[in-house]
Amino acid sequence: MTDQKYVTTSVVADYFLVNVATVRRWVLEGTIPNDTYIILGGTYRFKLPELEEFFVADTKKRSTLETEH
Repeated sequence: MTDQKYVTTSVVADYFLVNVATVRRWVLEGTIPNDTYIILGGTYRFKLPELEEFFVADTKKRSTLETEH
């Protein structure tokens, strides 16, 4: 296992200024990539830097698609 720190669902929610239920929904819907979190004892733990990187890239991709139309 790497030395990367995993954070809780509530930390992710606070960081992205959303409700904890939103983060849970993102996981269930597959919005959050599987490689950005693990499940320990039924509790989700997230790699925040990788999760942020995913959302930044996704936002840029969506912005590019919108300007092409």
